Amino acid sequence: MRMEGKYKIAGVVFGLKTKYAYTHRLCEEYQSDEDEMFAIETDDVSIKREEEASEQVFPPPYLESLAVYRQLCNRILSDYDGFLFHASAVAVDGCAYLFTAPSGTGKSTHARLWRELLGERAVMINDDKPIIRCVDGNFYVYGTPWNGKHRLSKNARAEIAAICELTRGEKNEIVRIPPAEMIRVLMNQSLRGEDGESMLKLLDLFDKLAKKTAFYRLKCNISEEAARVAYEAMRIKGGEK
Repeated sequence: MRMEGKYKIAGVVFGLKTKYAYTHRLCEEYQSDEDEMFAIETDDVSIKREEEASEQVFPPPYLESLAVYRQLCNRILSDYDGFLFHASAVAVDGCAYLFTAPSGTGKSTHARLWRELLGERAVMINDDKPIIRCVDGNFYVYGTPWNGKHRLSKNARAEIAAICELTRGEKNEIVRIPPAEMIRVLMNQSLRGEDGESMLKLLDLFDKLAKKTAFYRLKCNISEEAARVAYEAMRIKGGEK
């Protein structure tokens, strides 16, 4: 028996058929009664693909959820000007600030420091795998149910003010960097297209994003000062540019 549901994620509505119930529970807060725009259905082949790609051993229901997200992101890249970006995304006063880095660098920790510093003004959009979309010429970050080990996300979107690459350092220092440097980071931290046409679409979105968004690199330690240094620079030069 196939499990069925309909969901709206990143502004697109899709029907979903799966072998296991796990993904439907995961997406419960994203249920929709709007007309679906396309359908996603998994099979044993797609689940096996995720198993082979994973560096860890996961149960089939979890692997199926990854297969669903891959299909969703591929469709959004192809038809809806969006892509998956590995980052922690925090919205402050309606503007989104994204922190990206290799796993283990501390992007989730830095996002937590922003929330501690700014209190209720800071809202966690997604702590791991948000979707970025270009809508009417502007770029937004969207919450998704695929939100990292801390399960921090919100079914919401916010316009992107700035994107920051995090690196570790003893002293907290932030600099604005040119788009050419950030595009390398975007490529490394995004789900890439599976064919030449999709890759060209992704590169075109990066180019458009670079024209609309401020990019930064932050060397930081784990302290409130790190969050304050980042916020003051990005707010003034990013969110209020």
